Amino acid sequence: MSVDLEPKVPKKRKPSFIYAIISIAMILFIIGLFSFGVFIVHKEINQIKESVQIDLNLKTDVTPAQKTSIANYLKKQNYISKITFKSKDEAAVQFERELGQNFREILGSNPLFDAYIINLKAEFANPDFVKDVKSALVGLDGVQEVFYSDLAVNSTATTLRPIAIGIAFLCIVMLIVAFLIIDNTIRLMMYSQRFIIRSMQLIGANEWFIIKPYILKSIMSGVISAIIAIALMGVIIYLTIYKFSVAFEGKDFVTLFTIAISLIGFGILISIISTYLAVNKYLKIKLDELY
Repeated sequence: MSVDLEPKVPKKRKPSFIYAIISIAMILFIIGLFSFGVFIVHKEINQIKESVQIDLNLKTDVTPAQKTSIANYLKKQNYISKITFKSKDEAAVQFERELGQNFREILGSNPLFDAYIINLKAEFANPDFVKDVKSALVGLDGVQEVFYSDLAVNSTATTLRPIAIGIAFLCIVMLIVAFLIIDNTIRLMMYSQRFIIRSMQLIGANEWFIIKPYILKSIMSGVISAIIAIALMGVIIYLTIYKFSVAFEGKDFVTLFTIAISLIGFGILISIISTYLAVNKYLKIKLDELY
């Protein structure tokens, strides 16, 4: 009875495309999660910008025709996100509630004005544009005055600008890091295939014949990885909407769909580029450099 006394050397497992799919999926998931975070922050920034109000106070002798004319003018302006009419009686009730006493009884009259409360769209909520809007609205018939808080407008713009720049910088860094990690993962996969690639070349196969199956496989791995990442993202979005009660509108879901499509495109593009460069590298190098 013989016993094999030679030590058994464990076989090294070569990286597989399943490993590549999992690795790429995790990177795409991180990119998607980061993109979703940027989207939420951008949404909150826009809400802060659109919360700045412009009060369009009307004259005490304004006619119904002038009110209608002003309302129609405001509805036609593409920079306005919301228009609210507040009568002077409604304004008085609100002011008395905040003040804690009935000032109309003390003064014997209501000194407030009927007003249109205007909220600008986020992309127009900057100090220079707000000044231009004020100049245009003051000239309307029936308008007494146009008021807004300079401090609120200027502080909002000053505070949010560095945040927007920082987010843009982080997006660029994130994409570069993701590209390098995915590229390195695919190159590692191709390294395990280097002898097969050279063998096909030695038996007379042309470059495209050799590269084509790897490109097709890279497209498949990119799509599968993106689908896995999107599925994980779906869980995060579900928890955000239903568990944390974050409000989403129709256009927000369009943005989320765009992020999902971008993940698929990003995964396919990087996989194709990295695979092509890696296979082409092993087609060009000398035989002794493969070892």
